[in-house]
Amino acid sequence: MIAIFAPVSQEDPKHGRWILPLVVAGLIGFTYVFVTALPEAEEVAPASATGTSTTTTTEAITTSTTTTTLDPATDAFIETTRTIERNVTDLAELAQQINDSWDTRDVTYTPTREALEDLEIQTITLEESAAATEVPDAGTDDWVGVTAGLADMTTAAGAMIFGLVEAEGTQPRLDALEAYKLAADSVENALGVVRRAVRNP
Repeated sequence: MIAIFAPVSQEDPKHGRWILPLVVAGLIGFTYVFVTALPEAEEVAPASATGTSTTTTTEAITTSTTTTTLDPATDAFIETTRTIERNVTDLAELAQQINDSWDTRDVTYTPTREALEDLEIQTITLEESAAATEVPDAGTDDWVGVTAGLADMTTAAGAMIFGLVEAEGTQPRLDALEAYKLAADSVENALGVVRRAVRNP
């Protein structure tokens, strides 16, 4: 028997084992060529260098409070004006009470007359005290209104006594009471004017 041997092929029968490496190599080469062919990217400068810079400045609002310090003599004078004002207010209220009590006959004649006489004395004392008050230069012109108002109160206090003791009817006394209260209001207003003047000379 003659054995027939087919010649052994020198070629690798498994062709597929070379295809994948070739494909990968081709992709790598293609990618390299593509990337190197791209234009260089433009460099973008930072916004602070090329853009418009907007600077916002916040200014703090400073509120200053100015306190005016008065000298001790002026402070003492202002306190004196407040004392006078309180006395004027009290005397005006007292005058009203005395007359109301007499009109309603809650108080008899003699105590009413004595109360009005005492009111007159207190008013005169206050007037004299104000006249002797040392007034700062800035308030001397306006102080005239204070002394004039106190003089009017003294006059009205005497008129109330006359209206009770000498006059016929009640109207003269009541008119004197209204004059007394109006004079008290004028004194209080004048004191306010004086205080403003000495605070802002």
